[in-house]
This record gives sequence, C-alpha cells and structure tokens, in this order.
Amino acid sequence: IGQNEISDSIYNAIKNNVTANAYLFTGIRGIGKTTFARIVAKALNCENKIDNMCENKCSNCGDISNSNHIDVLEMDAASKTGVDDVRELIEFSRYPPSVAKYKIFIIDEVHMLSKQAFNALLKTLEEPPDYLKFIFATTEVNKIPVTVLSRCQRFDLSRIKPEELSEFLAKVAEMEKIDINQDVISLISKISEGSVRDALSLLDRISLTNDDSQKGTISLESAREIFGYFDKEFTISLIEKIFDGDEDKTLDLYRQIYQKGIEPKIFLNGFLEIIYYLKNFKNLERVSFSTDLTENNFTKIKEMSEKLNAHTLLLFWQFTIETM
Repeated sequence: IGQNEISDSIYNAIKNNVTANAYLFTGIRGIGKTTFARIVAKALNCENKIDNMCENKCSNCGDISNSNHIDVLEMDAASKTGVDDVRELIEFSRYPPSVAKYKIFIIDEVHMLSKQAFNALLKTLEEPPDYLKFIFATTEVNKIPVTVLSRCQRFDLSRIKPEELSEFLAKVAEMEKIDINQDVISLISKISEGSVRDALSLLDRISLTNDDSQKGTISLESAREIFGYFDKEFTISLIEKIFDGDEDKTLDLYRQIYQKGIEPKIFLNGFLEIIYYLKNFKNLERVSFSTDLTENNFTKIKEMSEKLNAHTLLLFWQFTIETM
C-alpha cells in the first residue's frame, strides 16, 4: 500500500525483461521494505508470469511467502554481519537455481554488514550471473558504501499517507472483528507517523483493551489515554501561558501533562506542531492539519498568531528541536 509509483516501475521492468541485478529498498521502519522484497521475488519467479500472478497458488510463490524457498535466501544482516557469512552466500550463488527462474538473495538491514563483508560482495554484485538477483532493505542508506549503492537500483519507499493507512486499518479491523470507530482509526494513523507496523501494533493494543464485555466502548478519549496521547488543548494552553509569561499557570498545566504519563517524544512533537501552526497560520486552512484540532483550537491559534512575531516563534522552534 502507498507505493504505487515504485510498484509500477518494477512491474514494467519485469514485464519487459529489463530487471536490475540488485534492488535497494530504503525508508523508515514499518513501511513494507522486506514485504516489498518478497513480493518482487515472487514476481520474478511466479510460474504464471507477472501479468497473471497466482497469488501464492504456485509452489514458488507459496514457498517464498513462507520464507522456505530453496532458491530464495533471506539473510538478516543485523545478526550475520561478517565476511564469512557473505562468503558463504557467494559460494551458494555459484550454482544455478534448482526450481525457479532466478536465485534471489534478500538481505534485510544490509547497512549492518561490515566493511569487509561489503568488499567481499562487490565483485559478485558488479558482475552477477544472469540467474542471480540481489534485493536489499535498509533504514539507514547513508551507512552503505557508495560503491555498493552505485550497483543497485534504489527505491525510496515513502511514509504511508494518513488516508491510505486509515483505509487499511479499517479493513484489518473489519477482518479481525475489532469494534472501533473512525476517530480512533484516524488517531492511530496520526500517531504511527506513516508506519504500517506501528499502526498495526496500536490497533492490536486497542483490540486487547476492548474485550467482549466492553464491546464498542472504546472512545477517542480512552484511546488517547491508552496510547499516552493528549488533547491539543493542553499544548495550546501551555504555549499561550508561556508567551504570556504566566509562570504559575504554565507549571500547573505542565504538571497536568506530566501526570497523564505522556511520552516526551509525543509531547515535543505536539509542541512543535502548534509552533508550526502559529508560524504558518495564514496557510493553515490550505494545509492538511491535525485531525484532532477542533474549531476552538483553531480559533485560539488564530488569536495567538496575531500577537506573536516570527522571530520569537523561530526561537522556540529551535529550542524544541535542540531538546529532542
């Protein structure tokens, strides 16, 4: 989900038989890099070809999905970082595939490989046999040597858009028979910051809370407490009192936030979000902003933005970034 341009590009390459020797998928955690790698492996080796893929009905696709295909080797570079591990892989690559069209190596968290391991991989990566393909996945592409990057076809997977993530979560909730309203789904999409894995973990947490005796009782307020999330009203009021120089009320509001057990990262992200809205209020109506920003919040931000200058807001933005 959410990677249509990349899907189309790889689909056309496989259909026209102009596939790369090595693919590199990079992006934040939980957006489907390893899943994408397996799907590409299935597309390359499906017995029914890419125009009519079998959806795991053929032996190749089924075994790849279960991570037990004899010609598709998955390796976690986080646990196998050494040159000996790569040499073993290279030795394995000398022999053509047993049952599939391509022999494929999927290496997850490839940036964890040692310098010596990368060097050992270079020659095979540069001039692989026709039957061999590499698929790499990483969250930290900057740690991969340029010599390796130059030999890969790189794809940067984007964060999943909130509307696409919400639609996906609604389908999962329906399949899993989780009674959840759209406001809570929207909140999960916002907190997960585009990560499908994070979103599914939060949905799972809600489903465990919402047992049979409490069916349908999870409200937006309850979900905020479960996730350690809090209403924007607190942050907006806190910022207002800070700029008013009201020390007592500022500390009182902060104590309330602290007592709710809010995670520091969530608090600081919320603080930055309000500073951003204050700085860019003129464009706020044209921005797809927070789903939990009420009309009252909007009005208060408007009143505050008229009294504050850009220099002060930029200072607070800088202070908060340095704190993070």
